Amino acid sequence: MLISGKDNPRIKLLSKLLSSKKARNETEQFVIEGIRGCRDALASCKTGSGFVVDAVYYVPEAAEAQKEQFPADLIGRIEESKRFEITRELAERISDAETSQGIFVVARKLDKELTPDAVKAEGKYLVLDGLQDPGNLGTVIRTADAVGISGIILTGNCVELYNPKVVRSAVGSLPRVEIFIENDRARVFEILAGKGIRTAAAVVSGGEDIIGFDFSGGCAVVIGNEGRGLSEETVGMCSDRITIRMHGNIDSLNAATAAAVILWEMTRGEAHG
Repeated sequence: MLISGKDNPRIKLLSKLLSSKKARNETEQFVIEGIRGCRDALASCKTGSGFVVDAVYYVPEAAEAQKEQFPADLIGRIEESKRFEITRELAERISDAETSQGIFVVARKLDKELTPDAVKAEGKYLVLDGLQDPGNLGTVIRTADAVGISGIILTGNCVELYNPKVVRSAVGSLPRVEIFIENDRARVFEILAGKGIRTAAAVVSGGEDIIGFDFSGGCAVVIGNEGRGLSEETVGMCSDRITIRMHGNIDSLNAATAAAVILWEMTRGEAHG
């Protein structure tokens, strides 16, 4: 069935899921947009360990025009009751991108509840405290996937994990990285301490050089907001402080860049990927 009306209930929901955090929270769903991201999502749901797909919306003409890239074969494996054709005009109206590629996947949220049982005593974790830039969060998730850490914990009201810009940046890594959301910062530290995991605050200066820091055993590195960094209160909750030593006139790094350097050093000597 071809859907052409913007007032169709399914189209209204799809539009809300793209534009409204409230709608995403209420339904526990989010939207993946674009050929590459949707292909990754549809391919991963076959394995049983990836995305749970609730609906696919696509423009038939887009599928025909981009045969080699368009995941028509994967769409065909989704239950017929979950597949919907839409017009090009609707796709452009709904799209969060500058130009729609004519495909949207509605999937269920993937984040997990942070509990003591979910945390590994010997695990390597990255705690992001108040990160606000969607691009930074997406980059950090992809880097975490590349080095193979145990998980990411979002706290301090970080940018929403299912913000379309985050999803677009990190969709391929989302099913492979364990991500926990716990806005109660004290609860995060309580759980980590209860598992015997050391916590290291990433600070601009005054910390131990990451090159010489002992990351062995259970360890979590805490990175703060792009502009403010970590509060003194949060730094005080950590058992250690670490710093990336820099040369020249550079006194700080972008949060995602700093996370990449720290994550690599944190897992150096372990098998990556």
